[in-house]
Amino acid sequence: MGLYKQKSGKVWWVFFSYRGRQYRQSTGATNKKLAESVHAKIKTQIVEGKFLEKSKEQDKTFEQLVDRYSEEVVPMKSLNTQRDDKSYAKILKLEFKGLYLDEITPDLISKKKHQWKSNIGGRTINRRLSFISAAFTQAIKVWGWCRFNPVSCIKREKERKRVKYFPDDEFEKIFEEFVDWVKPIVLVAKNTGLRRNNVVNLRWSQVDLRERFIVLDAEEMKNQQSLGVPLNAVAFNVLKDLAQIKKSLFVFCKANGNPYTAWGVTRAFKKACIVANYPDYRFHDLRHDFCSKLVQRGVDLYKVKELAGHKDISSTLRYAHLRRKDLTDSIRVLDYSDSIIGDKKKDSP
Repeated sequence: MGLYKQKSGKVWWVFFSYRGRQYRQSTGATNKKLAESVHAKIKTQIVEGKFLEKSKEQDKTFEQLVDRYSEEVVPMKSLNTQRDDKSYAKILKLEFKGLYLDEITPDLISKKKHQWKSNIGGRTINRRLSFISAAFTQAIKVWGWCRFNPVSCIKREKERKRVKYFPDDEFEKIFEEFVDWVKPIVLVAKNTGLRRNNVVNLRWSQVDLRERFIVLDAEEMKNQQSLGVPLNAVAFNVLKDLAQIKKSLFVFCKANGNPYTAWGVTRAFKKACIVANYPDYRFHDLRHDFCSKLVQRGVDLYKVKELAGHKDISSTLRYAHLRRKDLTDSIRVLDYSDSIIGDKKKDSP
């Protein structure tokens, strides 16, 4: 049993014997490693005596997979993740429209991934791959629709971990360019570290002005963990002023009481940055600014983790390099070595 290419062909084929008969079958892969994965899959089917069995992979389409996953699994996730998954589902159903599960091969996904690189970043590509992988895992372990996850062979893209915060003078210039309705949203985001969707959809029921706290339930959070954020003077005063003209369940809303959209807030934010001649900033940098300023002012990383609502400390550690003063003070414990050398020089003849 082995792999080979036909003359002038790019696709790898597998040749093997099964129950006294010889078979030649295309792996559908031009990449040898992916072809080897298909090869291994066929070997497993032969060992299990399941080769030539008609499986549900040939009866179920990718669209059916996504629809069932969206109906049964996605609603169990946080609201923010649900919004993202709905977007991925819509896009991916178009990408793999009309294909059956057995046609979603590692080679096909690898080609799609290569195409996506020209339009989207590594983080978005990885989120799409994770969505597909999670759907196939559900289909394998729970529904019995297939036996192989084609994403398991695909290498993820490297993600650039961005840490960008606002020097005071730059933020002042940008803030002057904001339209009035977006200014309080930006101030609350910058002084609480809340993610865009959590700020834009903030409700008065989540705000406790007496205790100066914002409390978000786990279902509202990306990491599905509840979060309590104390209000500093800036955030508190913004919310106190808005509370006096409350006209909706939502803290930030239009004249008719409807909340602003996340896209509308992003667009208004980006426009101000461009006008102020700082086009590289994005709304999520307000969250980076919150964490960065805390670290720069000596707040313990574990406290920053809790305030930011990070699921694990690894997300917080990206800000560790900003603890310059703390690190400088710490390294001074080694200064004793200079005194030892100095003493030795005095003692030397």
